[in-house]
Amino acid sequence: MIHIHNGDVMAISARRAGIPGEHFAFRDTLVLGPVPVSGDRQPMRAEFISKAYGEELLRASNTLFEQEQALDAAESHDEIVLWFEHDLFCLMNFLYLLQRFRDRNVTFVWCSDPLMMREAGDVQLLFNSRAAATPAIFDIASRAWGAYTSPNPRLLNDVITATPNDLPFVRDGLRLHASRFPSVRNGLGSVENRLLKLIASGIADFGTLFGQFDADPPRFGYGDAQVLYTLRAMASRPVALILMVQSEDGPPKVTLATTPAGENVLNGAVDDIAVNDPDLWLGGTHVTKENIWRWDESRGEVIRSRSAGS
Repeated sequence: MIHIHNGDVMAISARRAGIPGEHFAFRDTLVLGPVPVSGDRQPMRAEFISKAYGEELLRASNTLFEQEQALDAAESHDEIVLWFEHDLFCLMNFLYLLQRFRDRNVTFVWCSDPLMMREAGDVQLLFNSRAAATPAIFDIASRAWGAYTSPNPRLLNDVITATPNDLPFVRDGLRLHASRFPSVRNGLGSVENRLLKLIASGIADFGTLFGQFDADPPRFGYGDAQVLYTLRAMASRPVALILMVQSEDGPPKVTLATTPAGENVLNGAVDDIAVNDPDLWLGGTHVTKENIWRWDESRGEVIRSRSAGS
């Protein structure tokens, strides 16, 4: 038996709780960066991880290669147990693993609240009540993963409206993902809009911002590295939306403020795509000025945009 956890903290907790079998931490962050449906994904992922998180490219490549080897080896176990939570970060990794192990004996623990907050006795109870991945669940995972990795994000609309209830949170999770596409209102996705609004409200330090960014329980599931990556992207645009100053004296400290352009985008007076050419990977879709897709919240769907102003 092998257990695949979304991170090292839960893997350590499960070992301490006495859960039998091998424990492996899945370390890729499929919620961000290119995840194309075809081609050699690993070099693209390694390059993204290196640039986004400041990791040496060779080390990022080796980490992904070792992870793929470990996942290949996991197929030889008599049972593969997946431990994940109801947030977008976990969902992308969970769907990937479900469709990858379709022909294997897979069970899963999928919780609506953070697993790392559980006591050892609760972890044991969760393990004892794990669910089996049925053909219907594998079908849902395959369809949702296909929509996420497709260059045509219209497929997300069908998953959002027509997914059965066998896997709770898939519809809500894919809707959260779809909401990250540039909005029809101001050209920013839901994550950027949320962060910009909090900064405009007067939150200037990263610690406070991170604590208020996601709901309780979290639904985007971003860690500080993912939020910092998003903030840097907002600060480094040709027309910057925020000012971001990081001090290395003592404990690292990030100070934030909106720019006049950021305030105009936030209130909808300016479309970010009209002043900043997009270059954004959302799953398998590469949003560029030649390939603009937007989230229409009123219709609850992703739509094709002919230009920056439409």
